[in-house]
Amino acid sequence: MTIKRLVIVFALCLASPVFATELIVQNYGNARVIFESNGKVDEYLLALGSYKKIAGSWRADRQQRLSGNLARYTLELPEGHSANNGFDFYLDQLQNYNIRELFHCKGRDCGTSNSWANNHFKNQLLYGLDQFQQYGAYEVTTADETPFYVALYSVQRGNKRVYLQLDVLHVDKVIELGIASSPESIMKSLETNGYYVFPDLVAEDAKGITNIQIKQAHLQALVDVLAQNVDLTLALVGHDYSPVSLAQQEKLSLVYAAQLKTALQEKGIGAARLTPYGIGSLAPAGRGDRSARVEVVKITE
Repeated sequence: MTIKRLVIVFALCLASPVFATELIVQNYGNARVIFESNGKVDEYLLALGSYKKIAGSWRADRQQRLSGNLARYTLELPEGHSANNGFDFYLDQLQNYNIRELFHCKGRDCGTSNSWANNHFKNQLLYGLDQFQQYGAYEVTTADETPFYVALYSVQRGNKRVYLQLDVLHVDKVIELGIASSPESIMKSLETNGYYVFPDLVAEDAKGITNIQIKQAHLQALVDVLAQNVDLTLALVGHDYSPVSLAQQEKLSLVYAAQLKTALQEKGIGAARLTPYGIGSLAPAGRGDRSARVEVVKITE
């Protein structure tokens, strides 16, 4: 069966009326849909690390259990198209949304394809050549407060056939501790883009007190990056979009950056490696639907 596009739509009942949250994904040209399903799941295992042999069994070295509405698709790509072609096609579409890479691996760095096919996805069609596989886990946010989590896996088998697995989960609740990006994904963002937006950071102004929420999972991931890269120094750049004067925005945004610096210092990171800045609303690009944010910027000596 071939289709022109996959449209993943979840209707959320928010009092009245009913709103629809959409994550629209165009299908790979002439790809064959081998399997598809859509429904509620109480437990979905999102792999956030490579498959490794741990205590005698193969499993992802980092993972998160989630629940919500799950759409699953197994596709066979047309002859002559590579596993990388399929992976990049779907990832490029996800880039149209607010996306955060949680984990990515390629080739033998992912572990064995057998583990991904039989242990994780439980689909023998996905058992291929270790050197021709790729996996990514992503958080995708839309206007809805609960995000989508996307798992994407592509592989080429020994007979040259290429298969791709696309799992899209719309969670039914926000993860209170946060789901952190791997230190490798954070470092890749710093190296490629020069910055990393610290996730799930929400400005609060209850009782006139400026504060931010820093989820421990994201904080620890950044601590791990700094611990693994001892020469890395960072600028913590605060942004604020409150309906106040620019001077007040700059003051508030500096507070946000300083609070993140304090949290990192409490985890043992030296103050000399962290410089806070507050620029208010002077950099609107990348704001999205955030009222405030802190960007972690790599300082190049």
